[in-house]
Amino acid sequence: MIPFPDKKYQIIYADPPWQFSSKELQKYNGKRFTSMDKHYPTQHKDWIKNLPIKNIADNNCALFLWSTDAHIKEAIEVMESWGFKYITIVFIWEKITKTGKTVANLGAWTMKNYEICLLGTRGKMLQYKKANNIYQKVKALRTKHSKKPSEVRNRIVQLFGDLLRIELFARQKTEGWDVWGNEV
Repeated sequence: MIPFPDKKYQIIYADPPWQFSSKELQKYNGKRFTSMDKHYPTQHKDWIKNLPIKNIADNNCALFLWSTDAHIKEAIEVMESWGFKYITIVFIWEKITKTGKTVANLGAWTMKNYEICLLGTRGKMLQYKKANNIYQKVKALRTKHSKKPSEVRNRIVQLFGDLLRIELFARQKTEGWDVWGNEV
């Protein structure tokens, strides 16, 4: 296991490897589509909840937590277990193809086109807010499975400025960000 960071951050950006369950099982023409495990190892929500996030979160800290629509309840539970209060859906990522068309994946009930990023805070983060004109919708190219657009990191910095920040479950190193994850 990769050692967990040991300093305090004012911004935590996380894209947990949510484990899909029966509520995401999809049937289409008699075929079943399940697991994301073919792309990367997924984890149960209890494993995610038990990460020592409280140890790295500053007294004043913002959490940006990616979730699928099917995991909103679990994402808020995780957020609360990490010591944060749910505030809002801060970003919605509309995935597009190289030709500019909206990506639509088969879902249990409707075609899935978006991923959401929730905002949670602890302490008094409002004092660090730098802008009121950050757009919620991010329309960006879908590349590697689950790789989030770098535009979101840019908007987080626009929103709060150059605070100490970390990306958890990172897939790449990004200038100005500490990173933790098994794909870095």
